[in-house]
Amino acid sequence: MKNNHQDKISHLTIEQIEELMERYYNNEKNDLLIEEYNIDIRNSLLSKTFPLKKHENLLCPCCNIPMFSYRESKSTSSWHKEEIFCQECSHKYNTRYCNCLNCKKKKQILQEIQIQEEKRLNNYKIKIISSTFIEESENKIVIDNLTIKDKLYISALLRTSLSENLEYINPISNTELKLAPTQEYKTNIITYLVKRKFILFSPNTSLDSVVIEDDEIVSYYPLNVTFKLNIDLEYYETNIQSLLYLDIKEDIDTELKIELWSEIALSECLEFLYAKMKEYNLPVDHIGDKTISSLKESLKYFSISQNFNFIWRTVKNAAAFYQKDNISKKHAVNTIAGGISRNCEKAKAENWEIKGYGRDYNYPQSVISEIYFDNILKIGERGFNSLLG
Repeated sequence: MKNNHQDKISHLTIEQIEELMERYYNNEKNDLLIEEYNIDIRNSLLSKTFPLKKHENLLCPCCNIPMFSYRESKSTSSWHKEEIFCQECSHKYNTRYCNCLNCKKKKQILQEIQIQEEKRLNNYKIKIISSTFIEESENKIVIDNLTIKDKLYISALLRTSLSENLEYINPISNTELKLAPTQEYKTNIITYLVKRKFILFSPNTSLDSVVIEDDEIVSYYPLNVTFKLNIDLEYYETNIQSLLYLDIKEDIDTELKIELWSEIALSECLEFLYAKMKEYNLPVDHIGDKTISSLKESLKYFSISQNFNFIWRTVKNAAAFYQKDNISKKHAVNTIAGGISRNCEKAKAENWEIKGYGRDYNYPQSVISEIYFDNILKIGERGFNSLLG
């Protein structure tokens, strides 16, 4: 790195240069020094004409010769970082962004190594995912052996994410349709189907959607995985059709009917609760087991739409409590569980006639809810407006 400014003082002797530097750092005015020594340079660049400062103990890693730095100007602040460089190859010391030719070559080599390592790792992951698919695809789905719950979950997932060519199930996170009201319920449905090997990791799933350790998949991101339905190819399309468009002939057991209604109802109530809290700018991350417990209890006695009414009232009161009494939002949110419970108990004790609250058009009915109430129970909106018994 050549210092072109040094040519400006080439007419001076060594003694004159040393004298100039001494006077400069003794704070004599730049314009007077420039005039006296006949230097053709701007005032602010005078220090750039001085001989470079040599760092004998700091060798260039590329050329193995001492490195240099410019002389500091009088105006240099205390936090200024000294720029040290090699005159031969222009390598800069103590900087993350050196663009000398040697550093550029090193970066290219490291990038190529990184690319090759990523390819190796990706090939390894593809091999593990493919071998897992082959290993677990032996026990195919037998339609007649599926429970109503199995069929409901499979049907909802297929309706939501089945590819156009029927070959694989797209990641839930990439679909426009809503499998279930809440993220937790979506995850529970997929986890249920994976554990029973009804769906398998597709060999073409995103490599970032699974975590592999010791040659096996140890965890995965349920909403980001591409799956394949573990079903026999002989009657593939026929079986797909029967699962996509359920036509349940047998009577559903009362206990199972209530179980499925309860989990769908709870998820719809939580979705509505989160929506109302967002509307009133209350944080949903403080909602926990206490609030969920109060909703489960209330759903034993009142329909989903009636519980929407309780939720709307309670969140509205919590927001007013926060604004009026100057309390924390967390404190306000903590009143929601008790509010729902009190509304439920009062309504039971005093035989209130609770008017149902309609669905929010921004949060349409989920696929699993539609299939359960329309295709399995065949009661449509009564599943939302009535209490199952």
